[in-house]
Amino acid sequence: MIALERLFPTGRPAGHVVAWRGRETLRWERFRAETGGMAGHLSGCGQALLLCRDPWRFAVALFGLLAAGARVAVPPNAQPDTIARLVQGCDRVIDDDTVAGAADWDGRLEAGRPLLCFHTSGSGGDSKPVARSLRQFDAEIAALESRWGDEAAAAPTLSCVPHHHVYGLTFGLLWPLAAGRPFLTRRPDVWEEVLDALPDGAVLVASPAHLTRMGGLSPLPSTRRPRMVLSAGAPLPETAAQEARHLLGVPVTEIYGSTETGAIASRRRDSSDPPWRPLPGYRLETDTAGRAWLHAPQVVGEGRSELSDRILAEPGGGFRLLGRADRIVKIEGKRVALDEIEQMLLAQPEIAAAAALVLGDEQAVLAVVAVPTAQGWEALRRQGRFALGRALRRRLAAGFDPAALPRRWRFVADLPPAPLGKRRSADLIALFGPQSADG
Repeated sequence: MIALERLFPTGRPAGHVVAWRGRETLRWERFRAETGGMAGHLSGCGQALLLCRDPWRFAVALFGLLAAGARVAVPPNAQPDTIARLVQGCDRVIDDDTVAGAADWDGRLEAGRPLLCFHTSGSGGDSKPVARSLRQFDAEIAALESRWGDEAAAAPTLSCVPHHHVYGLTFGLLWPLAAGRPFLTRRPDVWEEVLDALPDGAVLVASPAHLTRMGGLSPLPSTRRPRMVLSAGAPLPETAAQEARHLLGVPVTEIYGSTETGAIASRRRDSSDPPWRPLPGYRLETDTAGRAWLHAPQVVGEGRSELSDRILAEPGGGFRLLGRADRIVKIEGKRVALDEIEQMLLAQPEIAAAAALVLGDEQAVLAVVAVPTAQGWEALRRQGRFALGRALRRRLAAGFDPAALPRRWRFVADLPPAPLGKRRSADLIALFGPQSADG
């Protein structure tokens, strides 16, 4: 493996395969030359908005910008409002149509300064900038290689996750570049396309948004199975983990992390609810409130970094996630953990999926968006929404103060989709529309 900050000075053989675009083989000689051309083309650029959808062009532009010493802004999505907001203050906008040619260059990169600026998607629809340096990515990738380098070996990488997400960028693009494994420039959206493009023995970078939508697929023959299947971005339900293992032939390796820190821990879903284990060189501890702190100075740039989750440490160095600290709310003076509400609802035979949220500012009200099971739809047909909501409230009353029980319900066929399987509060709130009385 070659550290990203030393990738170009060290170099690879001219014929080394970097990527495949369909039947076209993209080699190291071309990658270095196009990156050099982009570096010269962007000389003097202070900040650029990087919009390339093609992974090869994204990588060329990214390293060209870093070579030019420019700050790189990566949007969380391609929505026009998002782009219009982020383009302010940028000198250049780089997309797939940007042409820079080829050129020789000395291979120097800006590695220590935090020049890569990502924007979190934000559970409420807002986003915040997060700046990371190439050297921090190198430290994270070294940990990934230490844990999975032998398992991944020389396997090609197919990513279903956009590279404007830190997870997609790291696992689908930067780690393969550093390890010398080829990546596919195609990013399929539906499973028929994924299986059509999937090379034998590949590393498949996916998310719960993909792995929870595998219904109707037939199990892959042993000759077509991927070497590894990765998932990150949101918790993967147990039923989805089992189905993915059955259909793809290998257990899913689940990644836990954040935009600020990158990958932190992992677990292999070959048993029911296994504990998480930190990456090599990483250590987690909890404060008196149960909130997690990450110790990985080479990654976070300081002695430790506060995480947004609560954890429970287990013997042997593993831990379990207890939910986000910011999902503990107060309703009529009572502390309510939204994650616990959702877990109790999932234990009910009428509920297949659930999302708890708070409505109102001055007078907070607990609300639930739920996806019924077949039994739940039948109960809705016979009893109506009001009666089913009241029945669920009575069962929840065994574990929660009456003031903190859900007062508003929406029963839907599917929860609102979101990148990587994460839900946004704004999308859930929109389902309730104008305030009205609910059961």
